Amino acid sequence: MKSNLVALSICFLGICIVIGSWIIPNALSIQPTVETKHSVQHQLLTQSELVNYLGLSKEEIQQLTELSDGGDVYTSELPHIKIGSKFYYPKSAIDKWLLNVELTTIP
Repeated sequence: MKSNLVALSICFLGICIVIGSWIIPNALSIQPTVETKHSVQHQLLTQSELVNYLGLSKEEIQQLTELSDGGDVYTSELPHIKIGSKFYYPKSAIDKWLLNVELTTIP
């Protein structure tokens, strides 16, 4: 009777080890995808993202981005980077601009 109990205990222990070795790697392979999506933030906003961020229309953003001084010279109210024909707006510079902006009139 005692030897049967020992054999049964050894079999039960073996089954537990097999199940545990199957469960642990599966649990370790699951990576939290939700946290990584929220930790990445874009530093440059596109024009459409800036429209949503500031709550202005696309036309108002364009008028603030390129103000003509006459001729071929342009100035800008909004801090931006122009790559090719696309404008990108640094989020931190936009936040600083919002804090320091005075009365701005768009024609």
